Amino acid sequence: MMVELTVTPGDTDAFERAFAVQAAAVHANEPGNRLYELVKSRTLADSCTLIEIYEDEAALAAHRTSSRMAANRPLTVSNGAEHCPPIGVQSWV
Repeated sequence: MMVELTVTPGDTDAFERAFAVQAAAVHANEPGNRLYELVKSRTLADSCTLIEIYEDEAALAAHRTSSRMAANRPLTVSNGAEHCPPIGVQSWV
């Protein structure tokens, strides 16, 4: 799955720190996750793409409903990520 994100100008560092905590939790606690990476745009300063790959639909569902994600999601949103309608979301699972 790929999700395009726009980070509020000036909040990039705080967002990246919050995302790093979230990514570490995903890597450590979700055996069905194969990739969870944030890629910064080379051309748009406040744009990035979250790339997620899961073993199967059950692993994706477990990720979406985990208590860790419920706790971490507000941190990334409050630190600048606009989760507007997910433009460019693709699922290969």
